[in-house]
Amino acid sequence: MSGAGGAAGERTLVFVFLRGGLDGLNAVVPTFDADYRRLRPTIALERRQAGERTGAGAIPLDDRFALHPALEPLLPLYREERLAILHAVGSDDATGSHFEAQDQMEHGATAAVPLTGGWLARWLRTGADAGALSALAFGRALPESLRGAPSVAAVTSLDDLRLGTRDPGRSHDFADALERLYARESGLVERAGADALALLRRVEEIRGDAAPPAGYPESDFGRSLAQVARLVRRGVGLRAVAIDQGGYDTHVGQDLLLADELRDLGTGLAAFDADLGDLREQVTVVCLTEFGRRMYENAGLGTDHGRASCAFVTGGGVHGGRVIAEWPGLAEEQAEGPGGLRVTLDYRDVLWEALERRFGATDPGAVFPGLRPRRPGIFT
Repeated sequence: MSGAGGAAGERTLVFVFLRGGLDGLNAVVPTFDADYRRLRPTIALERRQAGERTGAGAIPLDDRFALHPALEPLLPLYREERLAILHAVGSDDATGSHFEAQDQMEHGATAAVPLTGGWLARWLRTGADAGALSALAFGRALPESLRGAPSVAAVTSLDDLRLGTRDPGRSHDFADALERLYARESGLVERAGADALALLRRVEEIRGDAAPPAGYPESDFGRSLAQVARLVRRGVGLRAVAIDQGGYDTHVGQDLLLADELRDLGTGLAAFDADLGDLREQVTVVCLTEFGRRMYENAGLGTDHGRASCAFVTGGGVHGGRVIAEWPGLAEEQAEGPGGLRVTLDYRDVLWEALERRFGATDPGAVFPGLRPRRPGIFT
């Protein structure tokens, strides 16, 4: 689909939180590491052989890593060098708690420097005055990454954004009356009200847009991405989006659970890329998870909470077609905690490089206090 409707030069960051602790070792498989099969005798994925186009095996990406077959929709993006994969990514949170690890990552914090408010919110506050649709979260509650943003809304669907009048035919009259009321004053309440009305008016304009093209998964994730594409095409000033995806807490029966979640992720990202068309150069998507899984399988044919995992970055300016990894190895002496893959890339370095290279951010300390950036080279 053509992306000609978007505003020229307008850029959007889409932050996808892969909640539950994605098993990076089976999503992006280190088939070159002999310890992988030893530690996972049942759930390890074999590498597809040369010329093998289908099957349950992991799809070779290079001479080291292979992709889970459920992520095959992402293979064209990788081969066209528009998808970069990073491995052994994580934070220094060693609690093993989903809630604490998620909060730390969404706050842009470290164990030594705890923070309140979200990293996306801090970045948005460093920019120009935000418009009514500058930041959105798709979900039932505002995620921590956007807490404290100057202007933000949390919705499950754009259809949720409407004035709740008893007579739907009078909603425009009611909005006009509210607009006149808010125009009389310039305080914080009036400004918030005016922003809310501006948001509602923009959404009303968008409701009549054509239905999204086929290809998106029938899931909350797929529907959220389809709506983001509509907003990008409309050029509404959308700077940041937060979306949750997945239930990656695969303690038991991992094979089927992980495949279902990865299929949703891969199909959704591929459909979003195709839907954006020419506008894909204006959108950067970063997918992170709070922690990975242990290097070894458990008795329930799953994996327990670990440390490092993988990350995915796609969109404009990405120097893709590569798995970026300072590989720590799966030998026991390399483990962090009880069998966790050692973190060799700080998650904040992934996020900061996106902000710096794609959005012109200049002060890492304003977004990630204490960070001394080590740029992994994700972008051209």
